[in-house]
Order: sequence, then C-alpha cells, then structure tokens
Amino acid sequence: MSAFPLHVLILWALSALAQLILLMLLFSKDSFRKLPHFTAYVVLNLAQIPYLLIVYSTLGTSSALVRNLAWCSEAITLVAQGWATAEVLRATLRPYQGIWGLVWRALMATSTFVVLLVALTTRGDWTKDKWFELNRGYHLTFAAAVIVCLLLIRYYSIEVPTAYKSILAGFCFYSCTEILINTLLQTFLKKAFDTYQTLWQSSTMVAFIVCLFVWVAALWRPVPADTRQVLPPSDSIYQRLSPEINNGLRELNEKLLRLWKMEARPQ
Repeated sequence: MSAFPLHVLILWALSALAQLILLMLLFSKDSFRKLPHFTAYVVLNLAQIPYLLIVYSTLGTSSALVRNLAWCSEAITLVAQGWATAEVLRATLRPYQGIWGLVWRALMATSTFVVLLVALTTRGDWTKDKWFELNRGYHLTFAAAVIVCLLLIRYYSIEVPTAYKSILAGFCFYSCTEILINTLLQTFLKKAFDTYQTLWQSSTMVAFIVCLFVWVAALWRPVPADTRQVLPPSDSIYQRLSPEINNGLRELNEKLLRLWKMEARPQ
C-alpha cells in the first residue's frame, strides 16, 4: 500500500468509520429490518476495504490482475446499490402498485441496456479505459433512472419519509459525481491513467463519504413504520392530494394496473 499517499489512506479510514457508524445505527435502531438490501449494500462496501487492502498489499497496484480484481469488487457493490435503490423506491411507492410496476420495469430496462452495452463495447477487452467507460455508463443510466423516479414522485406529491429521501438523494448525488469525475479525467488526462488513478480514488471517496454522513444523519432516528395500505384508486389516499394532481395520479395508477394485468394474462 506504499504506492498510495497518506491522504488516500486517511479517506479510506474515514469511509470505514462512517460505514461502521451507519451499520451501528441500522442495527441499534432496528432499521435494518425495513432496509435489508441497503444494509447489505453498506456491509459489502465495508468488506471491500479490507479486500482491497489485501489485494494491493500482496499483488501491488499496477498489474492488470489487480486492476481486474479491484473493478470486479466494485461491480458487486454497484449491483447491491441497484437493489438497495429499488428497495427504497418500492417502499416509497408501496400504495401505488401500478406506478411501482412502471418504475421497476424502467429500472430493469436500464440495467439490461447497460449489460448489452458492455457486451458490445468490451468484447472481452478489459483495458483500463474500458473499466472506466463501464463505470461511467452504469452511473449514467442509474442516475437517469433515479432522477426520473424522483421527478415522478415530486410531480405527483407522493409522500416520502425523510430517511428514504436521503438515501435516494445520496445515491443520485454519488452517481452524478462519478459521471462528472470520470468524464473530466478521461477527457483531460486520458493518456496519463497511472497519474490520475490516485486523483480518481480521492475524489470519488470524498463524494461517497459525503453520502455516508448524509445517511448517518437521516438514520440517526429509526425509520418510521409504513402504515400506508395498498389502496384502490378511489380511496381517500388520493383525495389528500390537490384535485388536479389527485386525478392525474389516480388515472395513471388505474391505467398502469390494467396494463400489468393484461400482460399477466396467459395468451
């Protein structure tokens, strides 16, 4: 690990400390039962730190094998990030089954798009730049999907608990930061990968640490129990919204429910 400057190691330590605090809150406040996938995501990220320490200390930092091992661990955490985000969106849209059907189909479509794009662009050629392109492509599609979902929630004034808002905002901020960092570094320093690797690690870790502290603040109190019921469109849950938004939300939910039921019918 001597190849890494002291400030990078300090950032790793801060990240590990913040994740430990977050896990303690999740378990001590019993919030892990409501957010099992998000809890698993934090556990995987925390486990990634000793894993990378072992890989870098035993195999060095410059070989292709080390790079592939490190990026594979990052891919696992990104998959966990997708599951955690879907979990929060499902909890948020729980009373609106038709709208949730639209959201999870959109998430599946974006995930499939990323997989196909990777298969077409890499063709087994896992070079340094290919890993960065894959990482940027994932965050681009992920951020776009989350932003669309957040706009949908905002447009229809759907009530979202503060903890869920913070988790979604944190994921969105982190992905947008990753896109910006990867784009800038690849644009201006494309021919000097080894020199900006440390800069990339430092900047992305700072963004992730910011997310962690936002989540710690949001989860300092237990996640409130969701007492909302899965209600029919005519129920009073829609009447609590303004008339114009109420009608749009009800009509959208009705149409989507009919559409998903038609898809489920055997041909």
